Amino acid sequence: MKDDNKLARLIDKRRNLAAQLAGVELEIAMAVGDKDGARKHLDEMKAQTLARHGAKFAAWEAGH
Repeated sequence: MKDDNKLARLIDKRRNLAAQLAGVELEIAMAVGDKDGARKHLDEMKAQTLARHGAKFAAWEAGH
């Protein structure tokens, strides 16, 4: 169980970093006027954030 918690924390950390990177990529795309790229990176940022929230909710639900 302890290893599962560590793995879950590492996955959450990776998703957080991926969302941050997508945010930076979004800013770059906006700075150069790349609307399609900006949308792509925004979608990736949202997907990573939703995955984090979903995993946290599932963990909370499993604990109840």
